[in-house]
Amino acid sequence: MNITPAAGHIGAVVTDIDLRDLDAEAVESLRTLIGEHLVLAFPGQGSMTDEEQVVFTSHFGGPYIHPVARAMGVTEFTSGRIIDDVDHPPFQDKWHTDVTWDPTPPTFGCLRMVDRPERGGDTIFSSTHAAYDALSDAMKSSLDGLTAWHTMGDETAFRSKAGDAVVDATLAIAPGAEHPVIAVHPVTGRKHINVNSEFTDHIVQMSRPESDAILDFLYAHCANPNFAMRWNWTVGDVVLWDERPTLHFAVADYYPRRREVVRVNVR
Repeated sequence: MNITPAAGHIGAVVTDIDLRDLDAEAVESLRTLIGEHLVLAFPGQGSMTDEEQVVFTSHFGGPYIHPVARAMGVTEFTSGRIIDDVDHPPFQDKWHTDVTWDPTPPTFGCLRMVDRPERGGDTIFSSTHAAYDALSDAMKSSLDGLTAWHTMGDETAFRSKAGDAVVDATLAIAPGAEHPVIAVHPVTGRKHINVNSEFTDHIVQMSRPESDAILDFLYAHCANPNFAMRWNWTVGDVVLWDERPTLHFAVADYYPRRREVVRVNVR
């Protein structure tokens, strides 16, 4: 493997590797790398199939089935496709961490680019480790011990993609979840900011005005480009990231042109 850091705080590009053919040593090396860089980009994996992507991602966690899929009766762990076009407007162009409204959300995400517009459609990742480290000691102390309630957000995108009946069924099985505002990574022990503008509703221990003020600050703080990397996709690229200490933003500047990715989550 050849490893090249992608930015100052987050990300590395890994080349000279075939993700379909990994031995135990290679898997352990990638686990070490993802712990250090949080996001790993693997260009040129164009021959990978959906099933092979599932096998690859499973090296980093167990099966995860999205609550929406669970509400639709899905029980098999498979990949999912995110297709954006004129009939299916993009909805990932907000800073978020996947499915934080699940009490046990995914721990790793993996995307593979299948159909890329001629320009645009980058994905930006931000390190919430770096964002936490940049807070003042006073702010760190004030946030310690707080929890926040996470929900599906305004539900508009979910309802447009899956329909009202499915979303209502999803809310019945996963109405929301409470998570620490500042979380500790279970492997590295590093602290990170654990809120996002898409799914975090409010800080439990504060009044709504107080919560809104603190959350708005944290959202803007985590979106600082100094903590981020930007990946310009090519068809066949695979990106693996640690969901817990990161946010991501799928830039929708290509719309209404078509973009298709295959996503696998594990936990």
